[in-house]
Amino acid sequence: LPPPAHSARSRAMDAVMLRALDSGRVDGAAFFARLFAQVPMGRLLRFLDGETRLHEDLCVGIRTPVLPMLRSAAELPWLPRTPRPGP
Repeated sequence: LPPPAHSARSRAMDAVMLRALDSGRVDGAAFFARLFAQVPMGRLLRFLDGETRLHEDLCVGIRTPVLPMLRSAAELPWLPRTPRPGP
């Protein structure tokens, strides 16, 4: 069986990160190196699995380039959506 879907909050955070990387606002290598260096491994793995609570998400979020991430989050609602493929 496939694993359960991640929460809407986890998917939104993924969208922000992907937009920040795609737009060039955030350098991928530096972004991930910083996360793995500054976030405790157990918390980071739970975060990547979508199993963290809001306060843990915020603890991870402050270890990212905050302003570029906020700018990416602010523009997401106005970007065109790609339709999901059907069954």
